[in-house]
Amino acid sequence: MSTILGVRRRCRKQLQHCRSSTGRCCSVRLLYVILVINISSTLCFYLLSGAFSNALHNACTQSESAVVLIGSRIVEMRHHINDSDDTNTTIQPSKTSLSIVARRWPSPALSYSTTNSLSSPPQSAVVLVHPSIKTMITDTSLTSSTTDAPPSLTTSDLSSLPITSASLLSTTSTAAVSNVPSPSSQPSITSDTLDVQNKYVSFYGGFADGRGLGNQMFDLAAVVYVSELTGRQPAILKLNNTIALDQVFGLRIKRFDNLCPCYVFLEEWPLRYDRRIEELVNGSLAEDSRDKSIFLRGCFQSWKYTRNVERHLRHHFTFLPEIRQFVDKFLADTRPPGWVDGYVRVGIHVRRGDILNADKIVFGHTSANEQYFAHAMRYFVDRFDRVQFIVASNDIRWCRQKLAYFATTLPHRVDVSFLATHSTGKDFAVLASCEHVIMSTGTFGWWAAWLAGGITIYYADWPRNGSALASMFRREDFFPSTWIGMT
Repeated sequence: MSTILGVRRRCRKQLQHCRSSTGRCCSVRLLYVILVINISSTLCFYLLSGAFSNALHNACTQSESAVVLIGSRIVEMRHHINDSDDTNTTIQPSKTSLSIVARRWPSPALSYSTTNSLSSPPQSAVVLVHPSIKTMITDTSLTSSTTDAPPSLTTSDLSSLPITSASLLSTTSTAAVSNVPSPSSQPSITSDTLDVQNKYVSFYGGFADGRGLGNQMFDLAAVVYVSELTGRQPAILKLNNTIALDQVFGLRIKRFDNLCPCYVFLEEWPLRYDRRIEELVNGSLAEDSRDKSIFLRGCFQSWKYTRNVERHLRHHFTFLPEIRQFVDKFLADTRPPGWVDGYVRVGIHVRRGDILNADKIVFGHTSANEQYFAHAMRYFVDRFDRVQFIVASNDIRWCRQKLAYFATTLPHRVDVSFLATHSTGKDFAVLASCEHVIMSTGTFGWWAAWLAGGITIYYADWPRNGSALASMFRREDFFPSTWIGMT
């Protein structure tokens, strides 16, 4: 009996020990389960939060591209834009989100010359194309025909594009368009691009479209005019290449990598004053351009863009020291013997060369003849005791054959000097440093006469009546009323 009781007590103790061990095992297992759940929850939280963040970022931004045609290159610019409003977006400059791919495009055969023609628009326009548009916008305002050129849109098509938000960056690439990675050198985005809205006016594309000196001077005059009109400041986009203006003048104008957000004003006619530009002050365009930089697109070839800003323009059109030194030396070396004072200098610009090409003639260009120059020179000889004529031309041989004889008619009163071609800037500066100017055709002679500020005689048979060029032209807008037209 005692043995049975002893066995029962041992069994009871073993049972209690087993129950205690089982409890401890369950507790340990429960702790493991809780630990695993905590770890799993933490991992899930991080994974889900990361996926949500990426999804949110992808929902807010998408990679879009715009195409810019600079010179004869097409530049595709990729950037992130807000997906919520594709028609009125503001590009946020970002070094990490920008890539550029460029493609060489054959230069179109245009109806104008890029060398000092008063009707000369760019050889290829700088344009922006919205990603949804597969064709490119080209400036056809003064073109008669193009060959191997990209398809173009009309001005009405252009107005429907979200162009006010486009990023006008000026860096180009020579990489091929297909299967080429983005270049390693990215356009710099500096601190001066961060607070430019509602402060600046610039020319569309920063003059990087092949325009000659006279055409660029008209561009800058319009920029200064609109700056004064709207209370902004003139600006120029930074370029990899040197523009014609910088080779002649110390412009003293701020340069920027980017001026967006921006509003682009599209000119209606290239050889007329566009009155709509005044609406940028108080009219309907003032609201459209509010809190944006203003870009001017067109030729803006009218003397009316120089009104009320002549002092500012002369400040910007200050010749570089080396140009000024050349002019002073040339005028001293060519002074007629014995002529110390009491005489006037009259600059003569004779444009020939490309203007005589068949396509230019068909388009409406004309070239001043010998009779016109003789008539204009006689005008000054009849009014001044002694006159020194200084002739600049892209055909100086023709000028020597046709104009040199004039000095022999009155040798003690008339002298004719010829500018052997040095450079565009030097020839221009000499003409502009004369007291008076006789111009033929072209913006080169136009601006030389404007800077000279004296009597100006222009060729009145330009453009040819009934031509395409004449349809774009308004004489009272292009020539100041004080200038004298002759034939």
